[in-house]
Amino acid sequence: MTNQTMPKSFVYQLLTICLLIFAPPSFSEQPLSLANSKNPELQTHIDLIEVALLTDAYNKRCRGISVSKSLNQVNRLYVTKYSLTANNFIKTYIDTNVKELKLERQHRFNKMLNVLGGCQAVKSKGSIKLLKKHFRTQYETAEKSPWYPE
Repeated sequence: MTNQTMPKSFVYQLLTICLLIFAPPSFSEQPLSLANSKNPELQTHIDLIEVALLTDAYNKRCRGISVSKSLNQVNRLYVTKYSLTANNFIKTYIDTNVKELKLERQHRFNKMLNVLGGCQAVKSKGSIKLLKKHFRTQYETAEKSPWYPE
């Protein structure tokens, strides 16, 4: 395995683990996920919230930053564009218990981090740069989205 293919395979491994960890416990039974497949614009916003929570979980665990910078950035976008807070978006479209959802996502991230070998291993493989790039891409997509909450 060359250095060029190693990060790519690690990226796929990381994304697979993230999908398994961040998917709802009853993913196959979740009616909301079926509804979102019919509304890709809404799914874009849900994905943005999920990647923001993942980025903030990394910052909290590995960098000691307790401020949810990514979720705050999403919150500013939602308040400006929709007059809706990120927490209210989560309550309406993802889970009614926002605090429990955030704690669960942090716990799942910690489990994923343990599987991948800790903060340093994840950082040294370039996964954090990829995660930040993914957040920026999702944010820009949501920013341009014509979707509006009903």
